[in-house]
Amino acid sequence: MKVAVTGASGHIGASLCRELLHHGYEVVALIHRDISALKGLPISMVQGDILNTESIKQLLGQCDMAIHAAAAIELAYKFDKNVYDTNVLGTINVLETAQEMGVRRLVHFSSIHAFSQACYDQPLDETRAFVNDNSIFYDQTKRDSHRLALNACEAGLDVVILNPTSAIGPPDQKPSLLGKAVIDLYKGSLPFVVQGGFDFCDVRDIAFGAVKALEKGRKGEAYLLSGHYHSIKELADFVMEAKNSKKRLVELPLYIANIAFPFVKFYSWLTKKPPLFDKTYIDILQDGNKNVSSAKAEAELGFTSRDLRESVEDTVKWFKDNGRL
Repeated sequence: MKVAVTGASGHIGASLCRELLHHGYEVVALIHRDISALKGLPISMVQGDILNTESIKQLLGQCDMAIHAAAAIELAYKFDKNVYDTNVLGTINVLETAQEMGVRRLVHFSSIHAFSQACYDQPLDETRAFVNDNSIFYDQTKRDSHRLALNACEAGLDVVILNPTSAIGPPDQKPSLLGKAVIDLYKGSLPFVVQGGFDFCDVRDIAFGAVKALEKGRKGEAYLLSGHYHSIKELADFVMEAKNSKKRLVELPLYIANIAFPFVKFYSWLTKKPPLFDKTYIDILQDGNKNVSSAKAEAELGFTSRDLRESVEDTVKWFKDNGRL
């Protein structure tokens, strides 16, 4: 059984390829530029781009099923052409070509951020309303691509949708945004952390959930893949534990972070370095839901999630083994 993977060289995609191989599937990966995350894997590759329908046809024409994991991430409120083209137009191309080529099943990667995080005192599950047009632009594109997948299913394509939370864990070749945070925390590049947090889920557990969605997911259904909510302070503490350091970072309350933001911007301009945080980052930290439920995925797919401490330990070890730390 051959499975096509878009976004194969990304954080989630690289784990997907490994998990598919572990389950006995043949993997055909769509590669745009960098293949370092897939080095040494016994997979086939198609050079291309999800904005190029001919390369998508070449990819899907030789496969029975597909996992669409390609995405562009940029956390800002303003319109971003690359994010829109990749997440929306690229998804249209993949869905339409999958139907044209007779793909038996397609697993589409949406995101927890396609859903509104409020109300915070109620569990966030697959019945939650989508984000509105005032949300971060990336969130809007994941909402729109989620809806496109549902529409394709209504038109006859067998689609299963996944909504993972914040992915962390090895392998993390590029590295990911959270991977960079782990490296910075380990190296002591961050003098403090800001109050707030996320629901973190190990990328290997997300990959397992995707394979099970391919095998057991119900057509037209969405499944949340969540781990556990932790503050950024707890994440930092786990990194220090993995480093065998007794140092613990100070956690700034959000009101102080907001007051400090203009000075952070000025320091960034002065040093020509990226700011430690920005307004969007603060907004995201405040918006993190502590009650994300993966009960549906657990019951129907056999999905499980490991402890964040284990994910951080394994991430630090992977970065050390691969010359990043």
